Parts: sequence; C-alpha cells; structure tokens
Amino acid sequence: MMPYDEQQPVQETTSTDAPERLPTSGEAENAMDESPGVSALTTASESAKATPAAAETVAADTNAPSQASEPPSKPRPQEEDISMEEALEQSFRSFEEGEIVRATVVQVDREGALVDVGTKTEVRIPLPELSQEPISSASEVVQVGDEIEVMVVRPRGEEGGPVLSKRLADFERLWQSIVEAYERQETLEAMVTERVKGGVVVDIGVRCFVPASLIARKIPPQQLDRLIGETLPIKIIDLDHEKRKAVASNIAAEEERRRQREQAEREQRERIFSQLQVGQRLKGKVKRFTGYGAFVDIGGYEGLLHVSEISWTRIGHPREALKIGEEIEVVVIRLEPDRGKVALSRRQVLPDPWSEVAQHYREGETLELPISRVERTGAFAKLPEGIEAFIPLSELTSKRGVRSAQEVVSQGETVKARIIEIDPRRRRMVLSVRAVEDQRAMQEHARQRAAQGGRSTGFTIAERLQSQLQELQQSLTAEPSSDSPSETPAQTVESADAEKPAPIATEEQESRTQAGIEEQAGEQEATNAE
Repeated sequence: MMPYDEQQPVQETTSTDAPERLPTSGEAENAMDESPGVSALTTASESAKATPAAAETVAADTNAPSQASEPPSKPRPQEEDISMEEALEQSFRSFEEGEIVRATVVQVDREGALVDVGTKTEVRIPLPELSQEPISSASEVVQVGDEIEVMVVRPRGEEGGPVLSKRLADFERLWQSIVEAYERQETLEAMVTERVKGGVVVDIGVRCFVPASLIARKIPPQQLDRLIGETLPIKIIDLDHEKRKAVASNIAAEEERRRQREQAEREQRERIFSQLQVGQRLKGKVKRFTGYGAFVDIGGYEGLLHVSEISWTRIGHPREALKIGEEIEVVVIRLEPDRGKVALSRRQVLPDPWSEVAQHYREGETLELPISRVERTGAFAKLPEGIEAFIPLSELTSKRGVRSAQEVVSQGETVKARIIEIDPRRRRMVLSVRAVEDQRAMQEHARQRAAQGGRSTGFTIAERLQSQLQELQQSLTAEPSSDSPSETPAQTVESADAEKPAPIATEEQESRTQAGIEEQAGEQEATNAE
C-alpha cells in the first residue's frame, strides 16, 4: 500500500494553491480593520438594519466629535489555515524516539513484516530488525494477527512513518529483566559460551563475564574451557548500563542454592518428624545402598534401614535381600529429630522364624545344611527358614589338633550335623558334625563285625578254647586201663605233664572270655545306636 502522503490526488486536493477560494471570516475582519471609517459605517448600517433604537444610537455616536478620535477596535485572532493532509496527520498518534509501542502484524513475507501502530499507513519492519538471530522469512518470528512490542527508532522516516524495530524492543525488555534480577539478587541459569582471560563468558542475552575466582569448582584457569557448554547458576553482581554488559558470580549462586536446599530440608524434616512415631508402619521405596544398610524413601524423606534390620537372616550386603526401586513395608524403631535421622526395620514386619523352630526341629535330629559362613571359632549353617545354626569348632570334627574352622569346612559346603541344642528364646541352635561322624564310625564297625561273625562257626573264641580244653582232658583220662596193676613212674610223669596245661588254658580262657564280652557289648551298643 502506498503511503498516504505520496498519493498525488490527495496532495492536490489539500494543496494551498486552489483557485477561487472564498475568504474566511477572519480574513474579512482583518480587511475591515485596515480601514477604520469603513469598518465603523459598515457596523453602524448593520446595526440599524437590526433595530431602530440601535440605529439611533449608532448615528448619535457618529456625530459625537469625541469618538471620532478614538483608535480602531482590536482585531480578533486569526484562525489557523491548515491543509487536509495536515489535519489527517494530526488525527493520528505521535511517537517519541526510544518509545516502546504495541503493533499488530498485518502481513509477513521474505522481506519483513507490515505492522499497524495506529498511523495512517502500515509500517514495514525489515528482517534484521525482527530478531536477534539471522532469519530468512518473517514467518519464522511472527504471524499475521500477532501483537508484538516494537521500539521507535525514529519518529519519522523517509516514507513519513516511524522507523520501528522489534529486535531492539526485545533487547530492551531483556535488559530490563536483567536489571530486575540484579536488583532482586535472583539466581539465573546461563550456559558457558567461551573461555576468556581470567574467566568465562556466559549467555544471558547479553555478554556476561564470570571471573575464575568466582567459580565454585576449583578448576585451573588453563582448563576453564572444560566448562564450555555447561549450564551454571549465577548471580549478577555488577552491570554496565552503557555497554549493556554484566559481571556474575557462580559461588554466590551455589551458596544461595545450598542455603535454600538446607532450609527446604529443615522444613521438610520438621514436617516429617511431626507425623512420625516409633512403632509406626510405613510403605517405602528403596532408593540407594551403602555398605551398612539401605536408604528408604518414606514419603519425601529418607530413613536408614540397617543391614541387621533387613532380615532375620544375617546378610553381608543389602543387595542380597533388596532391589533398588523395590517397595517394602518398614516400621519406625528410632527417631532422632535433632540429627534428622529415622531408623527403620524390615525384619520386624516379617514372621519370626524362631517361633516355628521348636515345632519343626528336635534335639538329636540330623540335618543336611549348607555352610553360610566360617569363623575362627566355628561355622554357621543356614536352615531353610533362613536362620543360622552354630557349629562350634569342637563339634566340627573328631580329629585332634584342629585350631580353626577353616581347616575343616568352607563356605558353601554342605554338611550333615546333629542338633544338640535348641533354645528359641535365646534364638540359638547348636549343631554337631562330630556326633554324626562318630555314629557313622560305630555303624561301620558294627557292619564289619557282623560280616566277620557270618563267616565263623557261631562260637566265640572263649567257647572254642573251652571246648578244646575239655576234649584234651577227656582224652587224658581215658588212656590208662582199669586192669593196670599200678602206674609206672613214666606214666606218672606223663600224667603230670598232661595235667600242667590245664591251669594255663584256664587263664587264657578267662582273658579270651573277657575280650569276647567286651566285643559283644560294643556290637550291642552299635545296634542300639542304629
């Protein structure tokens, strides 16, 4: 659209050279003032036509000699003669340099945007003045119908309208926000764009310098380029209004954030502790592990679940029983508001396996269990219920001279052990591997004795000796005949020699008999053990 002041027909219509222009009332009065006599007569005649009394008054006044010498009346002020174009221009608003005004986008193209700011014609804003960044079309920044803020660069340009810039208006608005942040000591987020001598430059819309001494992280000056691309919290500590530059501190922002975080944690801690009670059951989520336990989120606050309170079973690390993100039920067992600590327990909400031990196990029962851990004074075996039974070093083996449990068993090894003590009240169970080994040895010995007895005549050694002795005595007494007159000396000697072994055989018989009795007692004990 062509600007209004360039339309020639309008200029001709509003031109001051138009012919046969009638004088205005002001011009007529001025012409009359140039001839006082004519003016008075004309006035008197007009008055006479109006009323007869007025005419007489005027005639009397003209005949009075004193009034003839009076000066002419003061002329009325002239009305300003303005053209139509000037009248139209005065009907539109005026602008001041640097003023921020609102404009409505009426057209966008690859050369810029036409906006309506209340003047007789729309004003074009070129592409470079639409954005701080290079663009190829105005549609990348604005759309038809958008209301935007623009700055008046000059109130009147070459085409008669104001020169406007959205880029400068955006920058001015940005600078005002920076000034407000500086005055309020607000914390801003800014990306490091480059490393310069003595510090780094961050982008907050304007060039902002952060000295190396005001960076929270202790980084050597020659390695500050490692920060390029990172976002740092900053607080503006100085402004240059003429050059539109700023100086900021990262340390001040970090300290402010730390104070805010501590304040928030303190308020949250007070709120949490006002709602917690010892013995209260809660639902929580496992957040992280440590070597001594797990931290559980119980609703915006983390409590410590010690490794000894995770399970009734002894575990070496929390990951053996828990997973990150797992939801568990816990009970509060201790509160320390001054230190901000909450102690939790998971095992107290689980069934106590020791309450069922007395029902499932009896003393003298033999179990086959894995070794869960080995100590110097003994070993621990894990029961299916998850609890541990202790095997003292003296009950690990029947061997003598063993000084450490590691010499006998190792973790993960499966052993057979007999229960020799159960005390659920003290949560104690004692096992013995030696008792099982001794029983196994007695059974093996009994088996071997039974095998040897199966190959014999069924008599013991003492009985066999006794039988042999009786046979010998019978043969000796049957040898002399009844009709022999008398015994000869030789026969007497032979008889005496034959009788000598009898006492010896009796002593041997007694010793053999005693040994047999002991052996039979051992076999009977083995049988009873089975």
